[in-house]
Amino acid sequence: METEIRMLRLAVLLAFIACPVHAGEVDLRHGDLTLLGDFVEVEDSTAPVALITHGTLAHKDMELVETLQDALAERGISSLAHTLSLGIDRREGMADCAMDHTHRDEDADDEIAAWIDWLATEGHQNPLLIGHSRGGKQVARMAAGRDDLSAVVLLAPATTRSARRSRDGYAARFGDSIDVALAKARVAGDDDLIDVPGLLYCSDTKASGAAILSYYGGIATGADTYVADITAPVLIILAQKDETLPEAPATYVPLRRDGLDVALVEDADHMFLDFFADDAADLIEGFVARLGSGAEEETVDFASADLEYGAYLAQECSSCHRASDDADAVPALDGLDADHIYYALEDYATGLRGNAAMGLVARSLDEEQRIALSAHFSLQEY
Repeated sequence: METEIRMLRLAVLLAFIACPVHAGEVDLRHGDLTLLGDFVEVEDSTAPVALITHGTLAHKDMELVETLQDALAERGISSLAHTLSLGIDRREGMADCAMDHTHRDEDADDEIAAWIDWLATEGHQNPLLIGHSRGGKQVARMAAGRDDLSAVVLLAPATTRSARRSRDGYAARFGDSIDVALAKARVAGDDDLIDVPGLLYCSDTKASGAAILSYYGGIATGADTYVADITAPVLIILAQKDETLPEAPATYVPLRRDGLDVALVEDADHMFLDFFADDAADLIEGFVARLGSGAEEETVDFASADLEYGAYLAQECSSCHRASDDADAVPALDGLDADHIYYALEDYATGLRGNAAMGLVARSLDEEQRIALSAHFSLQEY
């Protein structure tokens, strides 16, 4: 029934899109399993095909993925959304917590790679990888080892801190220490099933030794572990009201560099429900357009900044931002790179960096004032 509803929704969508679009379900044989995907192909599109990976125990027909595929098609971007098998042949819908959990986190890498290979056989080389939540981490990990990707987009990607939180909070959530399950897993065979208090979101279930060790036994990782090693351009899209990953802005904003941008969707939650998936699609569309044109982000002209005006404005800032040997003091701004100061102010103004006082200050400044302040402080000696 879900497939029929999905195809009906797509048919309605296609009637309103100017460029021809073809949509259908794809089966892919992968070892002993058949993987399922939905391919929405826009004719004559020059954009790379997006390969979309969902989050923990989810699937290709979840609301976010469906809405994102529809929104990308409206913007002339083809996409393939797939369901991670979790060791289940032709898996559909949310994973059943009562199933035997034999899957490992790293199994996703091989399945994503298999879909990349399938796209290549269909004439779509160098895809754009998109991953949400845990899928964002899995995409980042896999992308770090490849040089055949056009770009990577991570939607509210899982963080190292969230992985630690899952492990440290295991006892509170499931009523027993994760150390007990890990001890059993280490003496069991990889395929031996063990009764465990919980795995991921599932309580009182069975999991293989390999599954337990994969999700809880190694070093905690998130997308932030891998993004520095991705050679393709990266866009990280965060949700302003993400209660699942409240640490995401503090985690990802400092990683921003040439080739790695961070954007925020205001008022969105972790699942980008309602119309927020369309906002994410707008960001992806702009990102893809810059890739296709070879254009770079517009640079800020600090050379023509009004330095006297910047010095005047800085008097108020300097009452808090002063040189100090106290590690907990408000940081000094003297001598910092102008770009760093300018984009920090922009991030505070949009909420990408969370600080109530700085948010008020940054929102009170116009473009000329931000440039003047940034240029002034960059020329001061610490």
